Amino acid sequence: MAGERCPGPKGTGRMFTGIVEELGIVTAVDAGADAASLTITCQTVLEDAIHGASIAVNGVCLTVTSLLRDKAVLAGGAAASAAWDGAALDDAALDGASRDAVARDETASRAGPAGTLTGASAFTADVMHETLARSSLGGLAPGDRVNLERPVRLSDRLGGHLVQGHVDGVGVVQDRQVAEHWEVVRVALPAGLDRYLVEKGSVTVDGVSLTVVEVTPARDDAPASFTVSLIPTTLEHTTLGHRAPGSRVNVEVDVLAKYVEKLQAGASGHSEPAPGGPVPAGTSDPNGFQR
Repeated sequence: MAGERCPGPKGTGRMFTGIVEELGIVTAVDAGADAASLTITCQTVLEDAIHGASIAVNGVCLTVTSLLRDKAVLAGGAAASAAWDGAALDDAALDGASRDAVARDETASRAGPAGTLTGASAFTADVMHETLARSSLGGLAPGDRVNLERPVRLSDRLGGHLVQGHVDGVGVVQDRQVAEHWEVVRVALPAGLDRYLVEKGSVTVDGVSLTVVEVTPARDDAPASFTVSLIPTTLEHTTLGHRAPGSRVNVEVDVLAKYVEKLQAGASGHSEPAPGGPVPAGTSDPNGFQR
């Protein structure tokens, strides 16, 4: 969660690598006064999901509150909201043998044609006020695509970098420069985050681990910003391929930079300034979940 510890089934923390596993589709948003519940259709990240599992959604670590199945999964993974049969797969109510049967059934169904999935094909997650205030999840609507990733296991390769799923702030896409084989995207930063970015360092944008090309400090009324180069795979298989100028994106800086800053501040006897801050002036996009 943004600014919060993301618990796993036993209350432990979870880490990600910023390598998106699939694009999910938001099928429902149940908004409350200071919280919301999201329903997201997907397949890959649910292969071993249980109630209480952690899944990063656009870079925000969320906890699975229920697993659902629908009557038909359309080609490409999109599910019609009218198809929900209301069948929740409550892990707590299943014994080990039942969970194994569901897993086998789900795995077998994925080998068949689209529309035959019988296991979990969607999950719900609660999004609290702190997460809504410090991320872009409050602006999601049914039909939106989201980047999804499961937590890394100790046996996995670290394909990106260590990502907590704790968003530091919301940036804004300023411009895109299209080249023959890639695109260079510039993102405006919330105040105070640029000190954690360095050329050729790592940054997470909407849950995607990226390499910083350059960092531009704030000048006059212009906020600090950074650029990243997006290869065709990233453009095709993540939401970053469709983020137009003005789009809001979740930004998480490398946690190692924050630890170094804190250690240096302790050695010098000074407190480190708080990371993050408001969205750059003139670029906020009210979505009903503002502070």
